[in-house]
Amino acid sequence: MGRRQEKNAKGRFVRGEAINPAALRQARRDAGLTLAETAEGIVSRQALQQFEAGKARPMPGTLQAIARRLRISADALLARPHDPREVMMRELEEKQRWRELERLAGATLADLNVTPRTQAVARFYLGRAILNQEPEEALRELRRARGQLARLGEPWLAAEARDWEGAALYLLQDATALDVGRDALARYRVLADRDPGVEARMLEHIGSYQLQREEVGEALTSYRQAIDVAGSMLNLARLANIYHGLASGCLRVGESRKALDYFDRAVHFSRTAHDVRGEVSPNLARLENDFGDLLIRTGRWERAEEMICAALDHFAACGVEVGRAVALLSMGDLRARQDRLDEALQWTNQAIELADRLGETVSLALGYQQLGEQWAAQGDSDRFEASFSRAFEILADLPEAQSESLARYRRVRDAQTQRQTGT
Repeated sequence: MGRRQEKNAKGRFVRGEAINPAALRQARRDAGLTLAETAEGIVSRQALQQFEAGKARPMPGTLQAIARRLRISADALLARPHDPREVMMRELEEKQRWRELERLAGATLADLNVTPRTQAVARFYLGRAILNQEPEEALRELRRARGQLARLGEPWLAAEARDWEGAALYLLQDATALDVGRDALARYRVLADRDPGVEARMLEHIGSYQLQREEVGEALTSYRQAIDVAGSMLNLARLANIYHGLASGCLRVGESRKALDYFDRAVHFSRTAHDVRGEVSPNLARLENDFGDLLIRTGRWERAEEMICAALDHFAACGVEVGRAVALLSMGDLRARQDRLDEALQWTNQAIELADRLGETVSLALGYQQLGEQWAAQGDSDRFEASFSRAFEILADLPEAQSESLARYRRVRDAQTQRQTGT
């Protein structure tokens, strides 16, 4: 005889609980149990397999017993009707319509009747919406969202929140971004039903963090892994980011010709994506500036100016200040090479003021180094020394960056000595 169906207090037959099959499967894996170990004494192994495949629903008592064995709340395994605002927020994120996303996420969080799951999702999207404008605030929101999502049995989005925490730290020029990014990838890779596009994005982010720490070989490997993982699923914006990273990496290892080719491709992909979306991305502005910096070094000053001006225009268009100081420094460098030293000092001082206001430590130190070079070019030794002393002071807790700053100081000092002595 078959198993008797459960009845409720009114004597009516109870319907099986609608569950999230992927959440059940992941919870079992997290507990380190096999199908047989999880099912023993509760249901048959085959029945549990049906639950995990979404082909059958467990009775309430069965679900409670399984949840106790997995040491989680039964509520974490339930399928919840999704608030339509979740879909709207995801679509706005995909289109990078950040202002609209911020408004919708904020309104959802203000709704006193919102479910805990939708609240956590809205907090995640609020962090995404303000990431480029307010990375410090975004970091706080993403950390809270990650904790909420993990407690609600949403490890996939929780891992993505961790990934974007790393991105916020990167924008804040915090070297711990790499550790956070690696942790996010490790969390995501143990999950079932992974999205190759998400995994590729995490690898791309890790590549950027490695470049920030001058781990160039590792960064190039991460970017290439991102291409391999995603394959044909990469969109134009993601391709642009990866080629931007490859270009920056090649530049650091002296492969300027290859870097120029990668930058050309990256700009093409990014501008095409921008034309399709109709929204300006700060990533395009950062890309144009980095390309402009390389063009300065290769003596292509006219095109370099076009790129840097485009970068500054795009930073202004999307209302993002984070990273803009680097573009101001690029323009200051260009003017110095053109012997327009008064203009060079103006651009460099603007960059210093912005980096100081935003707390961008590395950019601030680079600004003082560039200022020191410009004072040296004008023969002002006192201001040259004072500028580099300020850079050393800023980088006191970053020994590698301070070492690079010292090497730059010595190069400028030696060049200044040669000019003064005529040797």
